[in-house]
Amino acid sequence: MSDRTPQEAAHAFLAPLSAVVRCVTDEGLVARRPRRPEPARTARFQDEFAIVDRRNGQALKLEISHRFIVRRTDGDRGLWTASTTEYAYRVSDERDDLLAAWHWHPMTRLADDDAPWPHLHAYGARDTLTLHKLHLPTGRVALEAVVRFLFADLGVVPRRADWRAVLDRQEERFRQTRSWA
Repeated sequence: MSDRTPQEAAHAFLAPLSAVVRCVTDEGLVARRPRRPEPARTARFQDEFAIVDRRNGQALKLEISHRFIVRRTDGDRGLWTASTTEYAYRVSDERDDLLAAWHWHPMTRLADDDAPWPHLHAYGARDTLTLHKLHLPTGRVALEAVVRFLFADLGVVPRRADWRAVLDRQEERFRQTRSWA
């Protein structure tokens, strides 16, 4: 999908992510403009995280950092497109203890995390190993899948009655437009 201007391409890229996020919170995503010469933009919550409510009355903290780049499309002079360059999705409990984090950051190193492939950090206590130090391979993880996990496994209360249809629609769009699986 291509757009006439870089701004249109960025908006078209963020619209599906924003629709997915509105299934779980009223907090919106904002895209930080890149500093020169950094070409990537980063979509996050305005306050860096959102609090999401669970059916059991306890809250969770959701953090999203979704980096993308806007560039001219090949073969279509004057048209622009946007694509993901990395992501980090984190879920913490109400004490701010991490439960899970999904990462893909092939070009940058996150704190103590130099695995460039898509992976999951699972947090928990084990006598024989430290789970969060592991990079459990995942393949590419869509934000829609993380939101489904919040609803199905963590009992998060949806903000929209039509959340299933929204996630299905946006996940299908993601599958059709992604550049790699």
